[in-house]
Formats: sequence, C-alpha cells, structure tokens
Amino acid sequence: MEATGRGASFPTAWEKVGAALTARKATIPKEKRRTSAKKVVDATDAEARALFYELKRHGLKYENPNSILAALFVLVAGHSGFRPIELRGATFDGAWLTLPNAKKRPGQTPTRKLNLSEMHEDVRAGVDLLLRMIDHDLSKREFAKWQKCLAGQLERACERIGARVLSLYSFRHVAIASWAAAGLSPPEIALLCGHLSVHTAHTHYARAGVGHKRKAVARAVVVPQNEPVPPAGKLGYERAPKMLSPDPTNPTAPDQEPGFVIEDMPEPVFKRDTSRPALSAKEVRRHLDGLIDPRDPKEIAANIARAQRQREARDAAHRVDDDRDGPASKSD
Repeated sequence: MEATGRGASFPTAWEKVGAALTARKATIPKEKRRTSAKKVVDATDAEARALFYELKRHGLKYENPNSILAALFVLVAGHSGFRPIELRGATFDGAWLTLPNAKKRPGQTPTRKLNLSEMHEDVRAGVDLLLRMIDHDLSKREFAKWQKCLAGQLERACERIGARVLSLYSFRHVAIASWAAAGLSPPEIALLCGHLSVHTAHTHYARAGVGHKRKAVARAVVVPQNEPVPPAGKLGYERAPKMLSPDPTNPTAPDQEPGFVIEDMPEPVFKRDTSRPALSAKEVRRHLDGLIDPRDPKEIAANIARAQRQREARDAAHRVDDDRDGPASKSD
C-alpha cells in the first residue's frame, strides 16, 4: 500500500480485515467444530448430580450394567481426574488409588498414586466398585469400544434430562478445576493429572473459577523409582560410589571409583587413501568442453537428414526384395 501511495488507509483496511475474520470465526456451525471445542469443560455440580441420578435410575430400572458403570464413573471421575483409558490396570486399596500414566513421558514414573483417604466414603466405595466391575483383561481396542459405549450412556442420559451433553473428559476438567479452586499448587496438580509440565493443566484445562467446592480433595503422592537416580557430577558423568560396579579382578573389594589406563587404549590406525585425486576446476571444464560437438549446427542437421534418407532407401529396397521372393517361395 505504501508503494501505491495508500499507506495512510492501512489502519482502516486492517480494521475491515479483522472484522471479516472475526465474523467468519463466529459463524462456524457447532456441528462442524472440532471435537475438543465441543466438549463441556465447565460442568456444574448440579449437572453432575442430575446426570448421576438419571444413570442410576436407568441402570436399576432396566438392569443395564453399562448404565451403572457410567453412573459410577460420573460419581468418582470428578474427584480423581483420571483419563478414561487409565481405568484399565488401575488398583485401589481403600485409600490409595494407583493409576497407570497413559501418556508417560521420559522422566515420568509409569504409575502415579492419589491419596483418597480424606474423600467421602461414597466416593471411595464408588471407586472400589467401579474398578471391580471393569474387565481389566480387555485389550486396548476392546477397552476403547467399551469406553465409547460408556460415552454413549452419558450422551443419552443428558438428552433424557435435557442437560448439556457431558463427555467422559468433562469430568477430568471438573477435577482439575476443583483442585485449583482448593488451592493445590501447580506441581501437585501436575502429579495428580499425570502431566510432566506444570503448565499443561493451566493451558488446556478448565480454570479454578468453574471448579466445584469440595470439603476434601485427592492429594498427590510421588511414586519412588525402583532404582535411585545417581547425582550428576560437574561434567555430568560422575556417579555416587554405591552405584559403581565392583572391581571385576577383586570381587571382595568394596565399591570404588573405576580406573582408566590411557596406555592400554589401542592406538588408532589410519588407512592410506588409495582413491583417485579430485579433478580441479580447470580439468572439469576441459572435460566438459571436450563433450561438445564443435561442428556447425546446420552441418549436423544436414548429416542427420541424409542418414534418415539413406535409411528409408534401404528399407524400400528390402521391401522390393521381399516382394520378389514371395511368389517363388510359394511355388516351392
């Protein structure tokens, strides 16, 4: 716009472009939005209670075990914040809920523990019953199908009571927001969620403002590694004495720093280069120039045309000879 002398009108044009983009964003139909944008992340306590009672009523009336499982999920998921897939392989001893870290990253433990000892007894009983009713021997694909069935139970129950459709992950948002509202620190929330970064919950999940008020919340417990991590030295390779291997020549000797003898290291052997030396730039140019035909292009074209005419004449002569020999071969 500056090149055409219209630089002064840039603010007005930019305002119109911004308004057009905002209008386009606002007119995206709800059914065409991405799945993550459709999820309810601010489910209220009243919605969760109404959904639980509807699933319980439906399950008991029609003796539907999946509806009962969905009711138990709604009861406990908002308190423990697990990913649905983490129910596969989870254990509960009445106070400690051990969950596998479904999105384990380098530096994370394979499992995490949640202290539910201060939770209401109904919640702890619901966790125990839910894990007892789940078939933990299902494969990942089979468990994913069951998880989809559970999500369908929630969706149909929400439609029956005329509430917003809550997904399985809606209750993970509820749990994280409730932990933040209870004043838990970001590192502890990251441990409860199974996140490696303390910023993930704040960036991608609901905030404390939509959390439910709890008298007691789950607390995080760091699962110790099977083997202690050795302290790094100044250069990053020194290890603690207890982590060192004993001297193989003296099994009775205590753990000690390993010794390295420089003289025992083999000397490197350099092989002589037997390949041809590389061509210089002048040699390359001379080679390329030798490939170019020095003759006149018209002379080359005339030679090609003459060769084509001679080829056609030979072909015609061969056809005449074949016609002469044809009748004679038939008489024979």
